[in-house]
Amino acid sequence: MLRASRESKNTSNTQLDESDLPRSERPTIIGRGRKFAGYDKKGKLLILGYDKRIVQEYAYAQAKIRLER
Repeated sequence: MLRASRESKNTSNTQLDESDLPRSERPTIIGRGRKFAGYDKKGKLLILGYDKRIVQEYAYAQAKIRLER
């Protein structure tokens, strides 16, 4: 028997943090049940939705816009 076939392979796709926002300015994404919410650093709700990826992208975009002001 081949031993290599029983060994697990690391197939995870680790992604580096590609956000151009500083860590202190990043929004917080919280999931509860099927809903996800994005809050800014002051605790203000930015977006509420069912798709985590969409909530995350929108919250990052809003935080970036607010940071530039």
